[in-house]
Amino acid sequence: MPLLNLRDVAEGAGTPVRSGMLLRSAQPHRLTAADTDRLADLLGGQLEGLRLVADLRSEAELAGDDWALLTDLGVRVTRLGTSGSPADLSALPPGIDLGDLYVLMLDHRTAWFASVVAEIADGLPALVHCAAGKDRTGLVVALILDLVGVDHEAIVRDYAATVTHLPQIMTMLGLTTPPPAASPLTTPPPAALSPAASVSVAGAVSGLLDAPEAAIRTFLTALDARGGAERLLTAHGLTEGHVQRLRAALVG
Repeated sequence: MPLLNLRDVAEGAGTPVRSGMLLRSAQPHRLTAADTDRLADLLGGQLEGLRLVADLRSEAELAGDDWALLTDLGVRVTRLGTSGSPADLSALPPGIDLGDLYVLMLDHRTAWFASVVAEIADGLPALVHCAAGKDRTGLVVALILDLVGVDHEAIVRDYAATVTHLPQIMTMLGLTTPPPAASPLTTPPPAALSPAASVSVAGAVSGLLDAPEAAIRTFLTALDARGGAERLLTAHGLTEGHVQRLRAALVG
């Protein structure tokens, strides 16, 4: 199965950022030379130009050296989801929907988001991914785009572009059957945020197996209410240097 949900953030939704600088995808699944060729195409033909793969998966989701074809070429793969990530949330309110879950993630794992954005700022051109490349990845990309001044409608389009990839993603993650209902208060933390970890929590979070525009709009509204990405993330460890490097690299 090819590397799914792979796209250049600059091109996939018409965001006004430079091509070949920020890529996103789902997790690799038996990565092949054809996948690395697709990556090279997005990087202007130079795979060696990719400096960083920011892997947001939790410890339970990792599957060995699944980026070996890139690490063999000297690309740095950094595991950023193994400590302090949104997957560490221990409980969810009953009946929460995906947008509210995103806000919960923003409020309770702000420092983690700041650390991920800082890592990407220091590693461009970069590829960021989680399991499906939808939730954690989608929020990190949304924060970066807000930080560099991208219009929220373009951020919504980038997030919603995942919808066309979801059938293949769900097959790859083994989520092709309706999940049973479950209490989010008793579900292991990684499952609360990623469809890769377990199917059980999907019955407790409305929209978890979809990419509804309403969810990212709820997140962006909450982000605005907190002063925007720059104000929020620089209060939790992101530096002005990181902000300047992101803006210089992505929008000039």
